[in-house]
Amino acid sequence: MPTLWEDVRRCWALPDADAEAQAVLLDRQLRHLFRVVPWYVASNLLTGAGVAYVMAPFLAGHAWQAWVLCLLVTHLGWAGHAVSRLRRADGRDRTAFTNGDLGLSAFWCVLCACACGAGLYLAAPLAASDGSRLLLAAYTPGLIATGVLVGITAPLVAFLWLVILTVAACLMVGQLEFLAQGMTIAQLCCYAVMLTIALLFISRTLVRRIEAEMAAERQQQIIGLLLREFESNANDWLWESDREGVLVRVGPRLAQVLGQAGGRLEGRTLPALFAPRRLLEVGSDRHVGVDALQSSLQSPQAFSGVVVEAVVGREPRSWSISARPVHTQAGTWTGWRGVGCDVSDARLREVEALQRERHLHHLAHHDALTGLPNRRQFLAQAPRGRDDTRAALALIDLDNFKNVNDSLGHMVGDQLLCTVARRLQQVCRPGDALARLGGDEFALLLRDLPAASAAQVALRCLDHVLQVLRQPEWVNGFRIDVRASIGVALFPASVEPLDELLRRADTALYVAKGEGRDTVRLYEPRMSEHVRERLALVSDLAVAADNGQLEIDYMALHAADTLQVRGYEALARWRHPLHGRISPADFIPAAEESGLIVPIGMWVLERACRDALAWSSTTSLAVNVSAVQLAWPPFVPSVLDILHRVGLPADRLELEITESALAKDPASVRQALARLRGVGIRIAIDDFGVGYSSMAQLRELPFDHIKLDQSFAAGLQQETRDTTRSIIAAIIQLSDALELSVTAEGVENEQQLEALRALGCMSVQGFLLGRPVAARELGMAMQA
Repeated sequence: MPTLWEDVRRCWALPDADAEAQAVLLDRQLRHLFRVVPWYVASNLLTGAGVAYVMAPFLAGHAWQAWVLCLLVTHLGWAGHAVSRLRRADGRDRTAFTNGDLGLSAFWCVLCACACGAGLYLAAPLAASDGSRLLLAAYTPGLIATGVLVGITAPLVAFLWLVILTVAACLMVGQLEFLAQGMTIAQLCCYAVMLTIALLFISRTLVRRIEAEMAAERQQQIIGLLLREFESNANDWLWESDREGVLVRVGPRLAQVLGQAGGRLEGRTLPALFAPRRLLEVGSDRHVGVDALQSSLQSPQAFSGVVVEAVVGREPRSWSISARPVHTQAGTWTGWRGVGCDVSDARLREVEALQRERHLHHLAHHDALTGLPNRRQFLAQAPRGRDDTRAALALIDLDNFKNVNDSLGHMVGDQLLCTVARRLQQVCRPGDALARLGGDEFALLLRDLPAASAAQVALRCLDHVLQVLRQPEWVNGFRIDVRASIGVALFPASVEPLDELLRRADTALYVAKGEGRDTVRLYEPRMSEHVRERLALVSDLAVAADNGQLEIDYMALHAADTLQVRGYEALARWRHPLHGRISPADFIPAAEESGLIVPIGMWVLERACRDALAWSSTTSLAVNVSAVQLAWPPFVPSVLDILHRVGLPADRLELEITESALAKDPASVRQALARLRGVGIRIAIDDFGVGYSSMAQLRELPFDHIKLDQSFAAGLQQETRDTTRSIIAAIIQLSDALELSVTAEGVENEQQLEALRALGCMSVQGFLLGRPVAARELGMAMQA
């Protein structure tokens, strides 16, 4: 429990505080005292002079000059001490007040109190009139009370003044002769006690106030330190402004983050420091820009999350501003105080995430190479139209694009696709939709076509597309003639799924490809019937060999002079259970397109080899081979495997290759033919003279036999027969030089046969000498 002395001592000291706090308290107590002392000294001297003036008639003959000198010296000494000490404390050295200063001031106070008390004590007996006594009676309590008030912040000084002057006043009253002396002395003592209590109470209040001020200052220092640390180590900043947003206080951090280091920002409006227009589009933003900030500053309501932007170092920066209104104690709104928090990284991350999301969405719905919508996006688009308009769907497929990829490389092919995409975009009408469905296939949706002439307008637009695409393109120094086939289907009056329209357009495209390419075909219902028949044909063909529907007829090869049979050519035949006998001209192209020609060709080869075993050992077998078979990597091993399993000598087999196979991949064809020829298999070029072959190929490729196309035999009876004779003669002469045998196909009459004999042709083949016969019939003929 604290003692009474400790409680009393708290009225002028802080016994529990540290030395620094005690020093601050003493400094403020003495600073207040020293500031008041000069004024109190002047007041004492002035009032003392007034009292001396009134008492002057009663002082004649007395040595009062010594007292006046003592009064002046003590008071001026006290005032001089106070002034000099204040100057030292506020000067350059800024020396702090100490207990020694308090003691010295107390010493001067005692001297001044003694001088004043001596004057009262000595002057009282000399007061010879009631007026003089009344003056002393009024002067004494005022002198005591004012001295106490002067030292109210330094209770020790005030208490010394009070005690000395109270004792002097009591002594003065004791010298006066009137009946109420005892009561007067008692009242003086009572007043002294009350002044002491008041002195301690007020001093205690002042000490507490100073203590509170010191605590507030320490808190302000801590807050200021934290704020300075906050501003020095972060991109955030503090600001204060008036009601209009004009900055009255702002930390240096704001100038730094704005790239205006060293610039003075006070006096400028806060919104004027930032970009007037938005720099970033962020989905989470609610209040963005200087307009939003200016609007928030219009009313005295706290706000937060207002985002402002600025370009700093060519990069966008963002801050979220929050603020509270500042009011006076009377409640008047005077301004704003707030903070700006850097949100640049968070907003940039959100922008990047949004861009990535948009990019992924774009990739999911667009072609990565050309940037056009992909199949998914295209199928999601419904055709726009009114009752008086129609729409058309066109599929655009580049002709022979695979040749560009195979010969010039995929990079050139990609560049060509981008060029085609740009050209198609240029010819698109407003409202049309263009997409790349994959590979070299594009889709074009023509909208708002006149209902009465939709087909004509669509075909006219697509003819223009073909004209634009036909312009040659130079890629990496190569000229590429761009061609395309287009199939188009009109949207019917009834609602049809876009997939169905795509199927119809694809059917029309298939017809366009089959009818020469580089053309446009409009879908008609009969096209679907044809395609369905084609699909049914391919489907039935896939099981024809397994179901025993395929057969082989043999066409004899005769010597031109003796007409002796030298060999037979195997010709595949298909006896359909419903449609009867189907011409090879119908099912062989379908087999090549579907890839069924590979298993069918292997079946024909093996079956023909087995049939040839029953023939004479000098009779050869010729089997046709398509370009698709030659492109099949296991073709050569499969042929050799068949010969091995069947047991047919390789030198009895001749493979006939069409000239179109030579245009696909001459290097791989040459390699395959060389391997076959290396084991003894003869190689013949079929339909020579009307395809892609050249004289150079006769020298470079490993051929043994040339079969002239039947058009040469037919030409021997036409008006151009002389020219035909010259060409045949040249081919035979060249073949003789290259040691190649020549067979003329399509011999149908004696005139043709005689002409070919005269030209030196060694062998012939045609209906004149016999039609193809089945293997069974051929066997019976050989036995006969």
